[in-house]
Amino acid sequence: MTAIFELPDSHRAYRERVRQFCETEVEPHVERFESAGEFPHEIVDRVAEEGFHGVQYGTEYGGLGLDYLSYAITIEELSRSWKLLAGTASVAASLVGYPIHEFGSERQRAEWLGRICAGEWLPALALTEPEAGSDAGSLETTARREGEEFVVDGHKVWATNGRIADFLVVGVRTGEREGHAGVSLLGIPGPRERDGFEVVRDIPCMEGEASVESELRFDGVRVPAENLIGEAGRGFRYVMEGLDVGRIGTAAQGVGVAQGAFEESVDFADEREQFGQPIREFQGISFKLAEMKTEIEASRLLTYAAAAARDRGERVTTEAAMAKSKATDVAMDVTTEAVQVHGSRGYSKDFPLERRMRVAKGMQIYEGTNEINRLVIANRLYES
Repeated sequence: MTAIFELPDSHRAYRERVRQFCETEVEPHVERFESAGEFPHEIVDRVAEEGFHGVQYGTEYGGLGLDYLSYAITIEELSRSWKLLAGTASVAASLVGYPIHEFGSERQRAEWLGRICAGEWLPALALTEPEAGSDAGSLETTARREGEEFVVDGHKVWATNGRIADFLVVGVRTGEREGHAGVSLLGIPGPRERDGFEVVRDIPCMEGEASVESELRFDGVRVPAENLIGEAGRGFRYVMEGLDVGRIGTAAQGVGVAQGAFEESVDFADEREQFGQPIREFQGISFKLAEMKTEIEASRLLTYAAAAARDRGERVTTEAAMAKSKATDVAMDVTTEAVQVHGSRGYSKDFPLERRMRVAKGMQIYEGTNEINRLVIANRLYES
């Protein structure tokens, strides 16, 4: 089936590379890890070794030196096979990698980003707090300066891969000012080895036990002052710019999850017979498939457009928010309809569709809920 938008030859070849990797080195192992509720360390390592944790960063930092469109393709293809891997890659390349690359020191780029891109370090972002979700300006975690160190105290939740992370970027309040102006970012290598750092628990969530979403506490954790990323008090801006990239990644996750569910539904509708004919012959099924295809293509176009605008050096706050909210809503709709097409098989854990439906719900919530993303779009309608 021909796509509406044809990628350049170089990007089509790159897509094929990522897809081949996923089909040979990811898909045969997904159910084993999901059934065991085990984080796939060795597969995550292989993803990083392929360069997929630093697609858009220079080779001097261990990246592939490609563009943001290639990043979107990478996340889409990983999500088509197993969204968990795409989430880990997106955190590395956007929420953690972007502030370091754009605002960090050369030492931080060479050491921290280099190890992240190479797969030596599994990174995590510790930003969300029990009382600070969408409103990141209300962070309460503090970092007070004592000589050449910061002392960190606070409580974080929903830190993806936080328990197993080798490196954390932590949102802290370094100034007395309230709101966004007092927020800074600190890099913390080896958090588990530091006095005062505690993994409270892994938060059970719909994505399943293979996924690691952690609750963390900092009680007098000492961090060298040179680990401040960029300028003190500018952390909120850094996070928001990183979110523009992260939302492109989340949009790509939505496209990939929906694409996988759609392909499974097309195959099933052709193979499954009822009343003497394949169920694809029934209008009630064929119209569902047609709507899935249309909405997935629309989501993909929005996602690629946002990535292409970022490659042109443009600020893509609106474009990324539109792509994220559209693509993840479509993923929820498509996976819901795919379960319906599959009937009892879709409802069963013997098939991957129920997992796709569960992860789609999460995508509507993180990287800014879709309600917040629509607020972002609305607030920028009248900006010049």
